[in-house]
Amino acid sequence: MLLLNDNAIAVIRLDAIAVGGGGSTIGVASAIPFEALDSAILNDLMEAYGAYDNEQSTCNTAASVAATSFSFDWPGANSESNWFTSNVPLEQGMFQAIMSHNDATGNRSWSIRIGTGGNIYSHFVPGLHGETLPPQGLESPWVDEVFQSVTVNYKLNMNSSLPQYCPRESDNNTQCKKYFIHQAGAYQRDGTYTTVPFHSPSLAKHCSGNSCIFASWGTSAQVPTPFTSPIIYINKYTNCNNGIIEHTQMIHNFADPNDPISTPLNVDQNFFDVPWGGVRSSTLPFALEPNPTTGTLNYANVNEVDYLPLCLWGNDKPGGPSGRAANTDLKNLAGYTTFVDGGLLVNQTFAPILPCRKGSNMVLSCTDNQVLYEGYTRMELKVDAKRTPNCTFHMMWKDLVSLQCNLHDLGYGAISPYTELVSECYPWTDIGLVNSRTGEVLTVASVHHWSYSTGNKKMYFAVYSKNETEAINMVNTMFDNRGYESSLPIIVVPMIQSFPTGATQTPPRRLPLADVPVGYDAATLNSFTIVYGKGQDYDGVALDGSSRRRIGSSSVGVGTRDYTIFTVNWYNGARLQPGDTYVNRGFYFSSDLGSVQSTANDLVPKTFADEFGLDQWSRSPRKVDVYIDGTNFAVVAATAAGGHSTICGSSSASLICSGSSTPQSGYVPFFYVTCGSSSTYFGPNPYHLTPSFGSRFPGHGNVTNLVRAYVCDVDISIRPTWKLMGFFNATNADCASIPTATHEASVCDNAEQTASPTTSPTTSPTTRSPKTSPTSSPTTTSLTTSPTTSPTVYIYRKRLKSKTSKPVYHQPKSNKIIVPKSNKNRNYQFIHGD
Repeated sequence: MLLLNDNAIAVIRLDAIAVGGGGSTIGVASAIPFEALDSAILNDLMEAYGAYDNEQSTCNTAASVAATSFSFDWPGANSESNWFTSNVPLEQGMFQAIMSHNDATGNRSWSIRIGTGGNIYSHFVPGLHGETLPPQGLESPWVDEVFQSVTVNYKLNMNSSLPQYCPRESDNNTQCKKYFIHQAGAYQRDGTYTTVPFHSPSLAKHCSGNSCIFASWGTSAQVPTPFTSPIIYINKYTNCNNGIIEHTQMIHNFADPNDPISTPLNVDQNFFDVPWGGVRSSTLPFALEPNPTTGTLNYANVNEVDYLPLCLWGNDKPGGPSGRAANTDLKNLAGYTTFVDGGLLVNQTFAPILPCRKGSNMVLSCTDNQVLYEGYTRMELKVDAKRTPNCTFHMMWKDLVSLQCNLHDLGYGAISPYTELVSECYPWTDIGLVNSRTGEVLTVASVHHWSYSTGNKKMYFAVYSKNETEAINMVNTMFDNRGYESSLPIIVVPMIQSFPTGATQTPPRRLPLADVPVGYDAATLNSFTIVYGKGQDYDGVALDGSSRRRIGSSSVGVGTRDYTIFTVNWYNGARLQPGDTYVNRGFYFSSDLGSVQSTANDLVPKTFADEFGLDQWSRSPRKVDVYIDGTNFAVVAATAAGGHSTICGSSSASLICSGSSTPQSGYVPFFYVTCGSSSTYFGPNPYHLTPSFGSRFPGHGNVTNLVRAYVCDVDISIRPTWKLMGFFNATNADCASIPTATHEASVCDNAEQTASPTTSPTTSPTTRSPKTSPTSSPTTTSLTTSPTTSPTVYIYRKRLKSKTSKPVYHQPKSNKIIVPKSNKNRNYQFIHGD
């Protein structure tokens, strides 16, 4: 399968390969298009804002560099990630990079896979718990269940007072369009336009040393949409060794503040997931947080584990059943959440869970007082004397066998909980049926109906078996009462589920725990930790608005979403206006549970969040120049951070326009957009080659003029590609004078600039051969003004660290992707935020 965006123009750029000596480098041919430009822009975006002096990374060590590897080449699918089978063929289409840490002395090696949106979609730890991320059972894989940033314009989101964004009249806002800008991509909900998934397009990428940086254009998630996106996401992942990943996420609102269309209603963002993410529930079913007062993370004593009840997503209001897992301001937490494998033992006692009836009226539960004094009768499960349960097949449920068995008296009507858990807030629980005579326990995967008709004794439930005959025989044998004159009482008990641990399963255990296994040591269990800090920079300190942690469950196990959702929100006064940038640093790490507290406590003070405007890109942005030669152009960045000059190694090319590697007052990003090989655009409007939506960016369309960034106007069988070329003055006539020019690196062949002479030759191989051997002493000649055949030598200065009728969508023949048929009618819905 080819990458969806392989129709981008393939050009050769000059890259910089560092060598020993005085930190000198030599320009060599690179097979990665735009590598030098990407490096300049991305490094400056991460380091050229004013507060960077106080926010520099602490992970740049020689050891972490040596332990880091990365590649932009598709490595093939990882079978051990166990993705949802029919979605596996779709992974290659959105793969962008793989980055890995080799833990030479321990078991904390990891690899992360990065999508075109710059988001982590796979975190694999072979020596610990394996794949961290969910199996992607959603109908739009790797769009929701990944680590990503999300922005929301609450004034436009589902606003029924704006009828232009509502498909039809409604007495509530459920029919009005949603406004969510995903870093990862769009849901596959625009008919044949999105049969092939549309993942957010990459704008730039660069890996070196122990880190990788990515920029992407945020995508409206809920398509079709009337809304445009003014969001660029920039993400940097740094290997800190010891299983730790430093994650710096940046969100830039690139709407032009000088454009009258850039009104607060149109472009302000005021709710954020930073990040949105989560884990695979069956692999890491338990969530723990330290006591916010003492900072101690308790796990050794099964009766005092600092676990979080994981209620269904959205059922997390303070004072409700979610307890400590209620959405909570970061300043009231200890700065991190850890997820632990299924070997953890958490003791718990639950109230009776059997249903009751009063006369013929069924209720899901009743109290003991209601039974004693109010005429309620609680169902009692049993097998009649001299009988078996006489189980027969009911249906298949999530690839498991569901049975109908005679297990209670007559007189109980329909009661259909469809429950898989003892309690919705304890997704690591199961229901167990105990033979009171033998003590044997049958673990139940789901109860569909405790009873369904007053005229029979049937209970409908699924067991952990995929074979019909095996399931029937198992239950009939376990509860065989044919040799007894009295009925066999069946006790309903809560259980800890059986969870995968590598190639084995943890044993299911009855709750409350009667004993702790000999040799049980929770400190050795596998864990994955998210470090987000204590919200010290919010609430008017460095930025307005509040911060909170939200967590919740979707479902657990094979055939489900198998997803525990986690997010940090910036909200309640948050506001990202045109030209503004938000930046946040946190950490992820995998380890044994015993190492979590000390590791996290060291990282929490290193987290930060900030917001700044255009006037604060003042540290060391470099000049970016556009050179034109006929109908072709090239973009060249100054070699060094803060550099103010560039050189184009061509006598026929002319400097036509100058810009910056970072946002500046009066400057906006310019994109190079292609639709196949014939349609190109250079300018500030990323929608220029897409179908008209009745307005202009950053304005929006409406419900009859929809925005489809994923369609080329000239040929609907091709999707556009985008490239960030720098930041330029949108009102400069020269910058705007070449909108249809074609980018061609050869316009400025050998365009890297000699900043100063070196004292030693490069030791790295190059793809160009000099006329003569490199000199052994510095040269005295000035910068060349025309191309040479000798290698151009230049120095990177080390930076000081601091803070329409609807057409049918056809994929181009050369880029065909087979879409799994099983996804066609999958109807899932998931909403970020409140």
